Amino acid sequence: VKGLILNETRDKFLVCKKKSGVWELPGGGLDWGMSPQDELAREIDEEMSIKVTKVADHPSYFLTGQTLIRQQWVANVIYEAELEHLNFSPSDECIEIMFVNKDSLPEGKVFPIVSKLVEMFVAEMH
Repeated sequence: VKGLILNETRDKFLVCKKKSGVWELPGGGLDWGMSPQDELAREIDEEMSIKVTKVADHPSYFLTGQTLIRQQWVANVIYEAELEHLNFSPSDECIEIMFVNKDSLPEGKVFPIVSKLVEMFVAEMH
């Protein structure tokens, strides 16, 4: 379960750079029996030490792709979420954050789901 955290003008979304150097959406695995909304809030708190103030009732996107290292298939269910603030505490899962769109994807490794989401996000903006 991943978070779609938009900037104030809603034309960019937040990505986190992991210690491995890969840029990814915030979020993580869904534990058995837990709601996606609760798990997203827990994962963002774990990764960034930021409280999630709101998570949408329904997902905005559902994307599949392969991981970069082990080439495993994953399904990402992406919910729009809002944060209390952007003053995060770095961890192994999030050492840097930035808002991106098609014109501002970071150099280096970007998780394939982020690239797919940028394309879909741009299409919906027009």
